[in-house]
Amino acid sequence: MQIKATEITVRTGVQVIAEITQAVKAGDSVLDFSSVKHIDSTALAAILAAKRVLKSDKKLELLHAPAQLDSLIEAYGVQSLFS
Repeated sequence: MQIKATEITVRTGVQVIAEITQAVKAGDSVLDFSSVKHIDSTALAAILAAKRVLKSDKKLELLHAPAQLDSLIEAYGVQSLFS
């Protein structure tokens, strides 16, 4: 799914998480961040929400993930969830 929001922050998080969750439930396992210019820890929450609803036989693919995402993954100590 192409994430339409230009930012994933506390301000936009509820809607973005709902859109991502709906797309994953419908079978989409690719998140395209190419339109996203700014994120905070809400983006990490959105990805983890997607991973929770993803079918166990599928892997979540992140395209054009923002550079800040790696810092958030490290800061929150969740590297094992992304290996």
